[in-house]
Amino acid sequence: MGIFSSSDSRATRRLKDYEKELNKRGARALARYEDELDSTGQKVRSRLKGAGDHLGQRWHQARDRVEDESHRAWELTEEGARDLDRHVHENAWSYIGAGAAIGLVAGLLLGRRF
Repeated sequence: MGIFSSSDSRATRRLKDYEKELNKRGARALARYEDELDSTGQKVRSRLKGAGDHLGQRWHQARDRVEDESHRAWELTEEGARDLDRHVHENAWSYIGAGAAIGLVAGLLLGRRF
């Protein structure tokens, strides 16, 4: 083994020490990375939960607004139907005449084609 054996063992020890140091540094870096990742994950979860809550509130507001508008539209439709019914009852002969005229014109036009 001669003259190189003592320097080889020192170099081997140094390499092993360096490898241990690298492993320690890598383990610390990995632990920091995992901590940061966990912290970021918690922040993202919190933000998503907040966004979900906000979205739920907006959904309920939109649903309530659509429900209110549909009731309003129904009331306006009923009111219009009542007005039309009242107007037809008050002017029945005018509507009967208009219906007969439209029927006569439609019959003449359809009679020519067939």
